Amino acid sequence: MKVGIISDTHKKAGRAKKAIDFLMDKNIEFLVHAGDIVKEEILEYMEALPIRYVAVLGNNDLHLYSVVDKYELVTEPFYFKLAGKTWKLMHYPRYMFPLDTDIIVYGHTHDVDITFNGKNLILNPGEVCARDHGFSTCMTLDIEDEKYIVTLYYRKVGEKEWKSKVKEFLIPKGE
Repeated sequence: MKVGIISDTHKKAGRAKKAIDFLMDKNIEFLVHAGDIVKEEILEYMEALPIRYVAVLGNNDLHLYSVVDKYELVTEPFYFKLAGKTWKLMHYPRYMFPLDTDIIVYGHTHDVDITFNGKNLILNPGEVCARDHGFSTCMTLDIEDEKYIVTLYYRKVGEKEWKSKVKEFLIPKGE
């Protein structure tokens, strides 16, 4: 299964839509937004996708609590199962511990994190808004029987082309 992961779109709806469209072109089957959505327009855009999604409320999303029942919008930490794996989704990294799921996705820091300790895959897709680093970032996670393939995509503000970096991690037997 291929999952698209974004975070920290903030007020940049145009960049968010470009990142989502880019991930859709990569044939993602599910989309995860790790918070700081900010604009309901972004939720509306995800709601219209032909795939399922989940988005977690971030520290800049308090105004979106009023529409939580209208979208696949959750509070943190949010636990779910997808592709035979257990997931924990949060905006703040403070909910990271305990490391109690196969895959942990967070946002907030605007810094990319792709870490695997042999049991837990920890992902932060960085920032779609490009506020802190001048790059819009997003990622895909391919979940295969024996490995995770994480592809980070990044695009400098003002450029059209997305570049990528790939990391692969073998899943230990019995996991």
